[in-house]
Amino acid sequence: MRRFITVMVLLLGFLGRPVAAEDAPVCPVAKAVAGYAEFGRIAVLDQGRVKPLDTYARSLLLQFSGRSTFDGEPAVTWLARVFFDPGRAASYQVFLINNPQIPESLGIEVAEGRRYSFTQLEKRYQDLQRLAGAAAGIDPKDRDIVEAELIRVHENVRLYSNLAVSFAFALPHPDFAVASPLLREQLDLPAGGEVFSYIRIALKADVLQRLAQPLERLDQSRWSAEQQEVVRLGSNLLRWSVLYRDLPVKIIPAYGEADESWLSPMDAMSTGLRFAAGRQELRFLEKMLLTYWEGRDLEFNLAAKGYTESARQRAMAIYGRELKNFPLELTYNRLNPFLWAKVLYFLTFLIFAAGLMFTGAEWLRRAGWGVLLLGGALHLAGMGMRIAILHRPPVSNLYETFLFVGLIGVAAGMVIERATRNWLGIAVAAICGYVFLSIAAKFGVEGDTLQMLVAVLNSNFWLATHVTTITVGYAGTCVAGVVGHVYILQLIFRPREKQLLQTTHKVLLGTLGFGLTFAFLGTNLGGIWADQSWGRFWGWDPKENGALMIILWTAILFHAKIGKLIGPLGLAVGSILGIIVVMWAWFGVNLLSVGLHSYGFTSGLATNLLVYVLAQLLFLTVTYPVAKKRMNA
Repeated sequence: MRRFITVMVLLLGFLGRPVAAEDAPVCPVAKAVAGYAEFGRIAVLDQGRVKPLDTYARSLLLQFSGRSTFDGEPAVTWLARVFFDPGRAASYQVFLINNPQIPESLGIEVAEGRRYSFTQLEKRYQDLQRLAGAAAGIDPKDRDIVEAELIRVHENVRLYSNLAVSFAFALPHPDFAVASPLLREQLDLPAGGEVFSYIRIALKADVLQRLAQPLERLDQSRWSAEQQEVVRLGSNLLRWSVLYRDLPVKIIPAYGEADESWLSPMDAMSTGLRFAAGRQELRFLEKMLLTYWEGRDLEFNLAAKGYTESARQRAMAIYGRELKNFPLELTYNRLNPFLWAKVLYFLTFLIFAAGLMFTGAEWLRRAGWGVLLLGGALHLAGMGMRIAILHRPPVSNLYETFLFVGLIGVAAGMVIERATRNWLGIAVAAICGYVFLSIAAKFGVEGDTLQMLVAVLNSNFWLATHVTTITVGYAGTCVAGVVGHVYILQLIFRPREKQLLQTTHKVLLGTLGFGLTFAFLGTNLGGIWADQSWGRFWGWDPKENGALMIILWTAILFHAKIGKLIGPLGLAVGSILGIIVVMWAWFGVNLLSVGLHSYGFTSGLATNLLVYVLAQLLFLTVTYPVAKKRMNA
């Protein structure tokens, strides 16, 4: 094959530029298939992690459109169409563009749903590339929302264009048309057609090489039509191998024994055909495409299963642990535990609201307790599955901190309810669970949430001690803030129920103490980790300072309470302000974009944080004077 490619390089200039590889393939209308279970189980290496294609499809669709389904169908169905029927998939409106200035600048009519198709954007790709290039030349700190959006959209369109040609090797294409019956016979190509696929011609490369050898000594003017076709086919094989190099869908483990890399199907065409397993796997993939077009479900799934089993045998030696977790990860994807937990938390809050209107209805409290337990069980199951899939403790990024803090808040609410039996714990748990899972869902639209660790967190021991402990401290302080809100509202609307207010005050003290204890322990454990990793216990890193602020603020509240500088109302106000301190330590310090902990930066964070702070200050401005008046009445 190598000598054949060399011959083709020498002869490449003779025929000029062949038909573009991006031209539409010569195929009938695709009938598609109904089931994609086996297709979704195919392993893919993405962002340093081996994951099922089902997970990959979900993260891609989230990245492109902000949704995990398309037109009511699973993401894996959409991805199959992108791979196997790219012409049809190009018309799907999956590209989310939030700012209307971008489509307007591209000459595209602004869509009501803010989503656009690849066909629309492809026609204006040069303009998009020019605008995105100008935006990329601006320092990230100085980019505005529109410029950041331009870069994101351009990267998504470019990624999609590469995804759409991942299986081009198996589609019949004019570049590999063989008009000569004699040459078709020499290449032993199937009868009844003149247009073939890249793989069908590549499998006959040895025959093409033999036919091309005499041409080195023969004047070009004497080449026959068949010989010209040999040169054209060879040059197109070479051009495709260069044009479609390094595509993103790495689903084929490399064939070398010590090679841990993964290949796209197009890359495997260059190396895999030398191996029996490679030829077999590429034929499986080809059969998947052909049976998809012909609508043969059983054969499609059998081809997908055959490919998966063949590739799995080679990958098990290095990635066995990840591959064994595929059934669990697919269950996690189907179950979507955090979505249903959020729904149940919201339902719990509605039951709580009904309980406020129908006081004394114990059956409502029991119903709320039951729904809360079910939501908490789903929440806990989701966290447990993530731990098992990733083989690490539950917290390593901002998305996971919201999941974990929400779970701790729900657990704390359950403990409070068991102790008080007066709806307080149910309300706290429902609010914490729903709010934090809702925030997590906003962070989850950025792509795959089952991510590998960033380098600075690559330590399971310290993730299980420092990171988890300090996150529990965040949760405790946030729960105290929620209880503080409840206390102020109780003081306004039920000022004469002294026993109720006293109970809530005791809960507030307990949750503040809980948060202070874990924040203190977590901060000290972080210092030990820093000393072991960088040779210093404390370096005044913004995140370290933020953790210290939580400790100092909570300690100030306790000292002020003991010194009778503040009473129960002052403690409630301080706990609400404590959430603001936590928010700054939690992710506000990332806005500085400096320090060892700046890896969690997320665009748009400053605005959201400012809105939250203003909302809390407005709440206190409105309620504090009223609560103070009721307390003194």
